Amino acid sequence: MRAWLNDFGVGVRLAVSGGRTSLARFVLSTIGVGLAVAVLLLAASVGPILDARAARELATAPDMAPIAGVAPTLQVSLSSVSEGRRIELVYLRGTGPNSPVPAGIPRLPGPGEMFVSGALAEVMAGSALGERFPQRTVGTISPDTVRDPQQLTAYLGSADLRDSQALRVYSVYKFGFPPRDGRPLEPDALLLLLLGTIAVLIPVFIFLVSSTRIAGVERDRRLSALRLVGSDNRQIRRIAAAEALVSSVSGLVLGAGLFLVGRQLAAQVTLFGASVYPEDIVPVWWMAALVVLAAPVLAVFAAQFALRRTIIEPLGVVRHSKPTSRRVLWRLAVVVSGVLVLGWRVNQDATTGPPDTSFWAISIAVGVALVLLGVPALLPWLVERSVSRLRGGPTSWQMAVRRLQLDSGTSSRVVSGVAVVLAGAIAMQATFASQADDLELTYLDATSTARANVYALQPAMAETERVLDSLPAVAAWSLTRSVEMRIGERTMIAEVMSCELATTMRKVPDCVDGKVYREDNIDLSGFPTGAKTTLYVPSFDSSSGMVASGEWVVPGGIVAMPYRDGPDAYVSAMLLVTPGAIPQLPPVKAAASYTVQLDGSVPDASDRLRDAIGLLSWQVSVSTSENRTYNSQQETFLTIRRGLLIGAIFTLLLAGLSLLVLAVEHIRERKRPLAVLAAGGVPTAVLARSLLWQIAIPIAIGVVVAVSLGSLLAAQMMLVMHNPLFMDWAGVTTMAGAAAALVLIVSLLTLPFLRSATRLDSLRTE
Repeated sequence: MRAWLNDFGVGVRLAVSGGRTSLARFVLSTIGVGLAVAVLLLAASVGPILDARAARELATAPDMAPIAGVAPTLQVSLSSVSEGRRIELVYLRGTGPNSPVPAGIPRLPGPGEMFVSGALAEVMAGSALGERFPQRTVGTISPDTVRDPQQLTAYLGSADLRDSQALRVYSVYKFGFPPRDGRPLEPDALLLLLLGTIAVLIPVFIFLVSSTRIAGVERDRRLSALRLVGSDNRQIRRIAAAEALVSSVSGLVLGAGLFLVGRQLAAQVTLFGASVYPEDIVPVWWMAALVVLAAPVLAVFAAQFALRRTIIEPLGVVRHSKPTSRRVLWRLAVVVSGVLVLGWRVNQDATTGPPDTSFWAISIAVGVALVLLGVPALLPWLVERSVSRLRGGPTSWQMAVRRLQLDSGTSSRVVSGVAVVLAGAIAMQATFASQADDLELTYLDATSTARANVYALQPAMAETERVLDSLPAVAAWSLTRSVEMRIGERTMIAEVMSCELATTMRKVPDCVDGKVYREDNIDLSGFPTGAKTTLYVPSFDSSSGMVASGEWVVPGGIVAMPYRDGPDAYVSAMLLVTPGAIPQLPPVKAAASYTVQLDGSVPDASDRLRDAIGLLSWQVSVSTSENRTYNSQQETFLTIRRGLLIGAIFTLLLAGLSLLVLAVEHIRERKRPLAVLAAGGVPTAVLARSLLWQIAIPIAIGVVVAVSLGSLLAAQMMLVMHNPLFMDWAGVTTMAGAAAALVLIVSLLTLPFLRSATRLDSLRTE
């Protein structure tokens, strides 16, 4: 035990007090490990973050179950948008002295009053948004009941809020539900979550291991010197383990510090519309314990694994000679095993159908993990084989190639983390696109504001039409009505709108009131001219939702109009009918829907429309694609996608920082040779380009590997999910360009370190 403690002490002293070189290695390793630990601790906090958000939502959820002796609170929830940010509006009116009050506010707001969230109060104080709400702010909603710190929410009082057949006005007898255990995810959602987690966390562990192997050549020289003074092979391994352990423990401390500091800044950061309270970012205890144990264990394992080919001898190390070629069979076996697992899953599903179980998702995730692990396994071998055949070129190119020929492992290992992110992103992109199509979501989340829909209750119709007539932001508008025309079992959907809107929005040429128009790809053979159809219009007091409203004779001379597609198209109906062609429609009884074409030349036209309509209170609402509501399954998908995108951003940032640490370590390790080259007349620009090529060559090979394996994964995933393959090559190109930009940014950041290393005083030696 005493001998072990002595060896451990030697390793500690070499790590922290072995001169400037040892100290630089210790600092760089600590930074690398600290960054990886901070990301892992953040990943371990995702569960508590989601649980806290869900608990806040449950705290204000309305309970409509009648309670004897309780006068209900009437509630209607609407949404609005200001400068691209969604605002949740909840109108309330108590019907008695004991009407329930939502958690977070002391009382129900009276007529002309409102309680707002802290974020909404800040926005209203610094903009003209307050003009949209005539109510007076009387208090702030408690953060304990607001989903996230940047959420814009308001509780507004209303004296005339009442039950309406045309609007979801709820009679609430109690607010809030106790926190409950989360329901198990659907297999598709679980698969999505597992794939994204794997694609994000594998690079983090790669960076963690790579950080513990910084300056491996110098470590071998020190260990060789220890052999010269009498240390045996076992002592050398214990000393190497102690060195790695010291940097990993200090990295743990730094990572915990970065995590705690970043935690305090979380409320000020919004990514993909989500922000987090600092107090919610608490790692799951057993996950945090795993991180604390994993960092030193991986560091010691990496240090011992690195010595497997390094025979430490008193007169030097074998790494001064040509390194032994890497074997490829086991590397290919990792990828092939993953492909076989996915192929087995495809064959099983083809025979029995996709099972509705978690095992289905887990087995697919295992196959994907093996394929992604093949990226860091294959990349060092491919870089080694590629650079060994490179000859000639400019001086900077030759210097970089020769450096990679001598030691390509470190660069390849760090770059493989970037490649894993890229490969995982390609596979995830195809999976997301498929899921978005199945759930009827717009994958790119296009937020067109060229068209808006205004929904008004019948008492507010006249005032709504007056606002639309007088508002400069409105180019054209029309009362639009959806009508079903039925002949037997056949149904045709028609949209009734004015010629003004049809001309502006649909570009109908020479529109005449009294005419009927159709999309040029619609077949009207089932609705011949002169045929009598039964008209059905929406009815808010009918259980079927539609009620018969007379007959209509199909007119002759229906004009074809060009089919239009895209976010601004209006293609929900097969026929476009002008009001004069269908005079027998009954008047609007409960609520009207107006379609508005906004004037693109007016800045913030949609916000101006909302500001004007907002004065009409709860009886009128404006909707665009920006404030679309989703069902629970769609919300689950969007939440998972948002979380994984945030995780991918953090991982790419970690990749960039790791590349920077690697580049700085390369400069520090070769400080004296670089100074000699500069003193001999080699321009600093040539040396800078050499460092650029040292990172760019592995990155280029990594991109090729990532695109190949990512495309393979995407194809197999679509076979497993029985969906057509959709590859967004523009997105793939963007991601590859981001990897190239990462190289350029890292190279620019290393220039100050390079100038410092090439000064003449760097020629001094001890």
